[in-house]
Order: sequence, then C-alpha cells, then structure tokens
Amino acid sequence: MTNSKNSLLLLSGGLDSAANFAIGSERNEIVRALTFKYGQRAQAKELQAAIELCQYYRVEHQVLDLSWLGALGGSALTDKNQSLPRLNTHELDQLDIIKKTAKAVWVPNRNGIFINAAAAVAESLNINQIIVGFNIEEAQSFPDNSVEFLKKITDSLFYSTANHVQVSSYTAELNKTEIVTKLRLLSRPFPFEKIWSCYDGGDKPCGVCESCKRFLRAINLTTCTIERPVI
Repeated sequence: MTNSKNSLLLLSGGLDSAANFAIGSERNEIVRALTFKYGQRAQAKELQAAIELCQYYRVEHQVLDLSWLGALGGSALTDKNQSLPRLNTHELDQLDIIKKTAKAVWVPNRNGIFINAAAAVAESLNINQIIVGFNIEEAQSFPDNSVEFLKKITDSLFYSTANHVQVSSYTAELNKTEIVTKLRLLSRPFPFEKIWSCYDGGDKPCGVCESCKRFLRAINLTTCTIERPVI
C-alpha cells in the first residue's frame, strides 16, 4: 500500500468496503468513494448505505451506472428469477459447498470491471490508489477477492494508467471476525447500523444468504455492540 494519502474507495455499503472506509478515514487517506449500480438485487439498499457512510465520514460520493453488466444475466445477484443460495452457518467453511454457492452469484468479471472503471476515475483525478473491500474468508471461493488478484491487477494498471494506479485493501488478509474486531479498535465508533451486508434487497437483511451468514457469524463471535439490530 502506498504512503500517499490520496485514495479512491470502492464502496458497496457492505461490511468489507465499509471497514476499509473506516480504516482509511482513520488514516485520512480516502478522498472519494465510488459506488456501482449494475442491476444487483440490493442496489437501492447498497446505495443508501453508501450514501449514509459517506455522510458519516464526510467524503465525496460518486455513483457509476454499469447496468449492462447485470443485463448479461446468469447470476442470482442480478436475476430475480434465480434463487439466492441459502447456507447454514456450519457450511460456511466447507469448500465444496461455498464453491457451488459462489458460482450461483458470480457476475462475469465484476471486480475486474469495477477496478478498471475505478482506475479511469482515479487517473482523471490524479489519485494513485484504489482501496477495495476484500477478505481472506471469501477469497477461498471468489478468486477475485484474493491478495494475488490485487497484485496482478495492479501490475496491469501499471501499463494502462499514466499515474500507475495501485489497488490495495486493508482487510484482504483478514477474515470477517478479525475485521469486526479490528473495527472495535478504531478511535471513531464504527456505524454497524448503516451498512448493508445482504445479497437481497428487502426491507431488512434476509439473514439466510451467504453474505448475511458470514456477517452474523462475525458479529456473534465478537462482543461488538450494535446500536440498532441489523436483522
């Protein structure tokens, strides 16, 4: 990670991106947050969470429309005719199961497209670092969440951006429980009540999708106090 306090944050409104927002804000590094609309089920909820987080941390917010990505179809994240996978907590670490659920919610080249689009925005603003919300837990089934992916895509941006934009994450080597624990150590209280960590976009988090299950497990394994219930 560079030492420059000049970073663009990719903000979905979920735990991982919000955690990177909090950590980066603590270090005074985030100058803008970028949220993508790509036809995801939780688009409205994610956008509202991102807006509230940007207000909380007083950072400029930008939204990019990538509706064509969701229109490609094939993913339960963007096609409401497909059922979202449901998991029991004990299945979250069973590799054969989570590889199947990852396939069901996979959006073609999503993180690659997000980061390259963000790199164009970053270069136009002379920002030399993109911060993303990755974690080692989900990297087991999502290779585009891994440290290796961060390194490889940074290598490619060396050639495609004039200011050699780098891609980093404060949480890429942490699991969800470690992320929640880390958030408790920050000087400013982390607004757990503002985030949206659910694949679906209902009135409240579904509590049964993989994203909800991972979030709830992390919360339950820590002594973190949430101001108002997330579910």
